[in-house]
This record gives sequence, structure tokens and C-alpha cells, in this order.
Amino acid sequence: MCCQDDEVLDLPAPAIEALAHYRRLLDERGWDWGGEDLPEFFRNARFSRLGDVMAALGRTGDWAAAVREVVDAVGGDPGVLHVVDGSAVDGPRRLAVAGRPTPVDVVVEASPGTTIDLDGRAVTVPDTGIVLDAIEVDGARPVVRIGPTDVRAVDVRESVDLTLRADDRSRWSVLDETGGAWFPEGAPPKWDAAHRPFFHAREVTLTVPAAPLEITCARGPEFAPETSVVDPREQAVVGTTLRRTHRPAWHSADLHVHLNYSGDLVVDPGQARAMQGGEDLALMSLTAGNLSGALVYDRELLESTVGHDLWHDERHVARAGVEFRNDLLGHVHALGLTRPPTRYQTGHDGAEHPHDWPPNATACADLRERDATVGYAHPVFDGADEMFAIARIPEARSLVVDAALGLVDSIDLVHCWGPRGTAALYRRLLNCGLRLAATAGSDVFLSFAHGPGVASNPPGWGRMYADLRGEPLSVAAFQEAVRAGRTLATNGPFPTISVAGSGPGAVVAGDELEVRVTVEGEYDGTLRLVGPDGVVAETRDRELETTVRGDSPGWFAAAFEGGPHPLAPEMPVFAHTTPVHVETRDGSRIARPDDARWCLAFLDRLEAHLDEHGRFAEDPSQRARQRADHADVLDRARSFYSGI
Repeated sequence: MCCQDDEVLDLPAPAIEALAHYRRLLDERGWDWGGEDLPEFFRNARFSRLGDVMAALGRTGDWAAAVREVVDAVGGDPGVLHVVDGSAVDGPRRLAVAGRPTPVDVVVEASPGTTIDLDGRAVTVPDTGIVLDAIEVDGARPVVRIGPTDVRAVDVRESVDLTLRADDRSRWSVLDETGGAWFPEGAPPKWDAAHRPFFHAREVTLTVPAAPLEITCARGPEFAPETSVVDPREQAVVGTTLRRTHRPAWHSADLHVHLNYSGDLVVDPGQARAMQGGEDLALMSLTAGNLSGALVYDRELLESTVGHDLWHDERHVARAGVEFRNDLLGHVHALGLTRPPTRYQTGHDGAEHPHDWPPNATACADLRERDATVGYAHPVFDGADEMFAIARIPEARSLVVDAALGLVDSIDLVHCWGPRGTAALYRRLLNCGLRLAATAGSDVFLSFAHGPGVASNPPGWGRMYADLRGEPLSVAAFQEAVRAGRTLATNGPFPTISVAGSGPGAVVAGDELEVRVTVEGEYDGTLRLVGPDGVVAETRDRELETTVRGDSPGWFAAAFEGGPHPLAPEMPVFAHTTPVHVETRDGSRIARPDDARWCLAFLDRLEAHLDEHGRFAEDPSQRARQRADHADVLDRARSFYSGI
């Protein structure tokens, strides 16, 4: 659909019309421009420090106390405008220049139910008595109305132009001395989970205040970021050539990226392409999907381009994909569809399919029939043994069913939640002889400026790598690699494994097998060789060599875990390969009874959960048929695990 970075994307008319519709909804409705029943947590994400508030809430258990702790009225945060009962709390202010918007967080404490004026927007104070929001302030109009009070919101400075130039498209962060962020005109203003602003460009000129600035240039996990402090009054151009830390021979991909998914931004595919290039991400799947209601975001983009690349050059390719969503059974993403799916969701009130029916197995089979590779997204929120703690949460409860039925190609080991619980579930399934590829889908929302959590991170901050075996970059080549298991999932490090000379996805046999595990990338942590019984060997070095027994069926994978991730401090640095599978000489594969019994117990819990929390038809005969369909796939999965 397009060829070069400097060309305008030739989007189909339905996709162009959808973007215009989203912009109208954003203007008319604000945050919930899709008309969805958004959780309050999503609405509060306009407040850039929401992550800090949630962390404080975990310590205090008191929402108001958590907010006050973060705001810290004594001394104050320059980026927070704090108004209590109509009076503004004194403190430093963000820098601003005339003609450019400066984002300012707003905290208003007032009586619950009160309607306040938030710089021309009417906002109702919730039961907590605290409004968390954000406004944009132009330096030409530094005084704004908050409730009944006129407040000077910013410190106005003279403006100067600053040019940033890198050796390739990169991720830039420009911060002033108050922590204020500066963006070029037209760039989506975004912040990552570490509260770092960013935009993507190779060369760009932007208007900034006449004051010292901290400038960081970065580009995906294969490059070392560079940070410098510059006074733009003395240096008008900043040039950077980033140092590559490692150069994997494999190709990177993010299988779960949302282009427009409600939020405070509308992002066009051209801006998404700039983000992909700036992260040095080879493949990006822009997944259409609903949130909680009838609107399927980016459906028009998928259905008008299905089976074709959105753009494709020697280094980058993008395709519209889909996320099928059921919040009781789990979400799956699909890459490489040749036709639109039969259904996009089940189990959401007010949507086309409000019941938790048909089973996810039907959706997986439907996507497979459309030539897609199918993977379960964000499988485990906390631990594999706690997957029924919350009634409706999009954990991959049906993965245990659909993997046994042979309807799943992959499992995302790196995603928007922590990786440890998913890795534990993955190893259970591997021990039952199920050969799923390790993949990654960040589940980032490009249309969200801030959070929640890692949702506003750059695409590809968590990514998979695939061995394309020398084939040119293409969606089909990625699909082939996923089906063959020639993959790994990571949020930074690049581990490798060789067992008897073979890599991930391969099947080997032999009494004694030589193993070599390595890791590339500048990350501190532990490199591990893992297998059916857990950790086989580990080291703090970059390489590990050992010999393992191969006279019984099993598998071996490389894994790496380090400290807090620079773009997501609440998560560890993590990577995990698809294993090398070990078969005996007669072709037997691993089948561990303890793990099969765990899966059988899991299926019993899933059936009970469906009975208690499932949404089914009120008509008795229709309800019976829906439950019978679930019973059928559960029984087929039980037959598989019982055979072990």
C-alpha cells in the first residue's frame, strides 16, 4: 500500500473514514470516544502519574492518601496543578512557550457530586472527592479556570528552535528542568510506563523553551541509548549516532499492537509506521478488536486490507490483524488472515455476541481456516495457580483446552503483565508434549498518551524474534517460523540455545546431548538453561555450556531474567526461547503425569467457573446447547490429558 517513508499512505476509503469518525468522537465525547463502558482506571490514565498513585494505593489502601502522597503538596510537583476547595496550592510550575501546548496534570479536591469547570470542560467530582485529569496550557494564556478559581498554571519562557538528527529513525525524549516534555508538531505526545516522554523521528525541528534540556535518543533493545544536556540557546542542533549493542540474525516482531483503541489520541497508520521504524521493529501486527462493547476498533482497516501488507520494505512490514476477545476464556491474536473473521468477540454486554459462546476453540478454528497463526495473548495476570481469582479477566483460561485440541500456534511469554506466571503455565503445557512457540505481544495502545501501566509504551518494547532461515522479510515467513517454533520472546536480551547443534523448535535425540546457551545485550541478570524439572544450570556470565541426558523425552530452553525493565520498572528484564524438543529414538515425546493431572484439575475449575460466571442465553434450550458445546471441547481436552 506504500513504499517509502516519505510517501503518504494510500489508505482505503473505509479506513480513512474510520479515522475521521474517531476524531469526531474524540472531539464530541472526550476520553470514551468509542462509546465504551470504560473502567475508571482507564479514564484516570489522563493523569500522567497514575502509576505512582496506584503504587501508593497498594501501600496505603486509601485513594485520597495515595493521591496526596504522590502530589506532595509541600514543595509540589511542577507538573501537577493542585486545587483544594477552590484554592490552588502554591508550588513550582511547568515551563511553557507561547503557541505550544504544555500538558499539566490537575488534582482537584472538592465535594463528591460537584460539577467543576476544568478549563472549559465540565467534570463531576467522583465519590472519592478527588478528580485526576490533565489539561493543555498555551504559554500565550497561562491563566486557566479550575473550578471557581483562576490559576496561573505555567511559567512562560521565550521560545527557540531545536533540531534533532540521528543516523536512523529513533525514539527521542526531550525534558526541561521542571520535568516538562517537548514534542514536535504533529507527533503523538506519549509517555512510557517509566513516565518518560517519547516521539519518533530521524530528523526533526521543534520549538522548545530557552532553558537547559535533557535529550535522550534510543532505538529498540539492540541499541544503547544516549543522553545529553543541551542549552538550545547555545546549541541549535543535536546529532546522534547510536551504538548497536548486538545484532541478532533473527527478525523481530510485535504481534499485538492496537492502533486506535479509545484514549486521548487518534493515531494514523503513518504515525504508527514512524514508531515501528524508530523501534527498529521488523514486523508489527496492528490488531483490530473491541474493548467492552459493540465497537470494533480498526475493523475497517482490517477488512479493507485483509491479506495485504499495510507497508513493506526491506527492513519493515506491517499487517492488520485481529484480537478475538472473551474476558472469561481469554484473548487470542491472529496474524496473516486472508479473510475477515466470523466474529471478533463473545461475552460482552451490548455487543454482537453477548454470551460466552461459542467456545474459544471455535474462534481459533475459524482464524486457522483463514490461514492465520493463532496465539494466546497476555495469558496469566499473576500466577498459573491463581487464574480463577477474578471472575472476568482476560487470562488465557481456554489455552489449556485449545492447546490440547491443536488449535493454537503460540503463547505470548512477554506481554502487558509480568512474565513469570505465564512461563510456569508454558512449562506445564510443554511437559504434556504440547509444542507451542514462544512469542510476544506488547498489547500497547498507540492512541493512549499515558498508561494504564505499559499500555502507552512504544510498540516492540516486548517483542519476539523469529529465525526466517534466510527467507526475505514477510508475514508468511514469520508464520512459517512460528509454526516451526523457531522463535524467542523478550523485552530486551537475546538468548540463544543449541542442543546437539540444533536451535529452538528442533527435535533431537541421543543419550548425551551437548548444550550451549548464550545471551546478547547489555543487561545484568541470570542466564538459565531450563527443562521439564525446572532450572538445569545457571550463570551470571554471558555463556553456559553443559551436557544433558537425552535418553528420555523432554525439552530444553534458554531463559534470562534481570532487574527492573527501563521502560516498565514494575517488570523484570526477561527472555525465553521456544525449547529444543528431545524425543527418544522411537519417537516418543514428553508426557509428565503430574502436569497432566494439573491440567485436568484446571479443566474442572474452568467448568465450575463457567457455571458460576458464564453469560449464557436465558432460554433453557438455547442455554443447554451453549453449555453442551463447552462440555464437548472440555471433554475432548480431558481425553488428551487423561491419555498422559
